[in-house]
Amino acid sequence: MNALELIAGKPLDLESELPLYQQLEERILQAIAAEALEPDQPLPTEIALCEALGLSRATVRRCFEDLVERGCIVRRRGKGTFISRRQTPHDGPYLNFSDRMAAAGLYPSSQTISFERMDPPTFVKRRLRLGDNEQIFRIKRLRLANERPMTIDTVHIPCRICPALIEQDLKQSLYRIIAERAGTMPARADETLEAVSLTRQEAELLNADPGLASFLITRTTFDGNGMPFEVTRTVAPGDRNRYDFSTSGLR
Repeated sequence: MNALELIAGKPLDLESELPLYQQLEERILQAIAAEALEPDQPLPTEIALCEALGLSRATVRRCFEDLVERGCIVRRRGKGTFISRRQTPHDGPYLNFSDRMAAAGLYPSSQTISFERMDPPTFVKRRLRLGDNEQIFRIKRLRLANERPMTIDTVHIPCRICPALIEQDLKQSLYRIIAERAGTMPARADETLEAVSLTRQEAELLNADPGLASFLITRTTFDGNGMPFEVTRTVAPGDRNRYDFSTSGLR
């Protein structure tokens, strides 16, 4: 899927209260967060986006101007508009492990523990709003930073999103695969955190002591239309993970 198909493959919401230029901004930012658009990759021209989405030139230009100001894209005279090499963090949760580690100055990597197609557990079926006969891919991975085990992630996605997914695909970002093959990109996520202790099996994978105080994070990820497409459970030892939260509008 090329950049134009990725950004303009689905129409913008003409009935939304969010201005069209901001909807276009969010779509481009989602593609960057999913690593479907990479640093130095050219963006479609203003004219191409206007024709594909039925937008005015002023709307697309306003979008590009805002993204340039935020440091997300750069304009190069006579060459076009490109994804910036240095990204300004996107508002909202870090949906991508690699981004979170890179922001901390660490080198991220992953090891696949298991990959299977299966009937969904009840809690996954409910969160993903699946039909009775729908199956999921369950992907269990060990996530590392500078070769140190950081978390165990168990990801659940509907098979209909990427029906041809195979284990070898997981060498790249899962969000990127989903974006390129299905045009689905993460827009927001709901997360819950619980305090747990590592099991013996988890401790062995994480090179930690059994019973170590840890976080259990359950995340449901939604696309731009508010549809859930991923449920992930992350086990994160408390001796090497920290989660910061910011609140506003307190009364």
